[in-house]
Amino acid sequence: MQLSKTRGIAGKYRAARWRLLPALLLCGALTAAAEKQVTTGVRTATFVVAAADSPAQARAQADYVCPGRDDHLAINTAIAALPANGGRVHLAEGTYNIGGVEGTYGGVNILRGNVLLTGAGSGTRLILQGGLTNINVIWISGKDVSDVTVRDLYIDGNGTNLTRSEGSGWAGCNGVKAMPDKNYPKNISVENCHIENCRLMAVMLIGDVVEVLNCYFSGNFGSHVVELLGYNGRIEGCTLNVKDGDSVGFGFSTDACDNYHIINNKVMVAAGGEIRSHAINNWRRCYHGIIAGNMVINNGKARSVRIQGYMDMVHNNIFRGIPVEIQGEGIMFEHNMLINSPLKIDAFVHENVTNDAGGQWPVQISGNWLFNSPISNASPHVIWGTNPVTVTDSAGTLKMAGGTNATVVEHGLGSTPAVVHVNPADSKSDVEKRKVDGLTDRQFTVRVDDDPGSTNMVFYWRAVNAWKGKDGQSVPPAK
Repeated sequence: MQLSKTRGIAGKYRAARWRLLPALLLCGALTAAAEKQVTTGVRTATFVVAAADSPAQARAQADYVCPGRDDHLAINTAIAALPANGGRVHLAEGTYNIGGVEGTYGGVNILRGNVLLTGAGSGTRLILQGGLTNINVIWISGKDVSDVTVRDLYIDGNGTNLTRSEGSGWAGCNGVKAMPDKNYPKNISVENCHIENCRLMAVMLIGDVVEVLNCYFSGNFGSHVVELLGYNGRIEGCTLNVKDGDSVGFGFSTDACDNYHIINNKVMVAAGGEIRSHAINNWRRCYHGIIAGNMVINNGKARSVRIQGYMDMVHNNIFRGIPVEIQGEGIMFEHNMLINSPLKIDAFVHENVTNDAGGQWPVQISGNWLFNSPISNASPHVIWGTNPVTVTDSAGTLKMAGGTNATVVEHGLGSTPAVVHVNPADSKSDVEKRKVDGLTDRQFTVRVDDDPGSTNMVFYWRAVNAWKGKDGQSVPPAK
């Protein structure tokens, strides 16, 4: 395949070089060495790649123009052409069809350091071609790879049209994957990207200082949406939108990752959407993490938020309609708001830690506000602070017996509710959709569309007298 290269970069450097010569001439005998350093040692390059369907002006001005099939070849050529001290490869607006490189797990292969790969936001779309095996859209690996940023791209993992071979582990079928080659990659960042529909994960980064920032995730994912491993990880400012019909394995997670942040993210699960396991999760081999400022709103199906790490701080989060499980030790769980979200404490002795006294580090539970969210505790090592539990007549738990598809609830408001919110409490329920009708000043009815069979289902509910819509106007009571 012939790649189209429309212009070089020598011209843009030549003018800058001559502007610097008067100053360099003052250095006398050092002129030649200094000039070489200025022109080749501290400058970075920018190459522009255009898609086959990019605007005509973008194609005319690009350094490389893709043919519309196996477009990763042109992108990889541009990355390899960057000078030793690195630079930027910018993908112009358009659609890039990404194939695989034999002998690798990419896709777009970033096998060197000091690379900035950028696009035009949602206007730059990378779509993995169908029929591939164990291929990531973007693969970051290589000896001593550091300082790589992927930014402002729309990535479609095309997960339903990929295959994963036995023995490949977690290496392929991700949106963006960074993996060690003898050494951990360092300073790897994925920023402001929209990633959807990956056979495994949207982003899996293994390294030292690995970050996923301000990204948006939608569609279906076979495993974690984001998982970080290594050291000094951060997931911040991201949104996972699990829409009606979407299915996700895990939300935001760490595994064997120390000194990490999962902060200021949103996980929104719509009715009919599903997170098959944990919305936020850290595994046992995670040390010294901060999970803060997150919002998890579950109107569909999700198992729990699970905290399994060691010496973690979990604070100032909002969890609604999803159980919270604390299974790690040395956890500080403070100033969180739980709404229809039971808190379960079942801490264990961490598998990789031997404490000085040979026992278990305590869990501290303090300053949380629990609305219709009961606490159950199976751990003897808990330090309790003040944790007000608010239970009201206008909220509660209902059980729908197996073999039925409707349940009548007494709400206790004394007037017809404006809105009744219903959230699933039983993640094993097969119910995909539900509705509320028959509202009166005493009761309402919850119905499910699908036949639940013999399964008992449990829901949290809350009835309110007044509710403002998106336009700020009060919603009148339902009839």
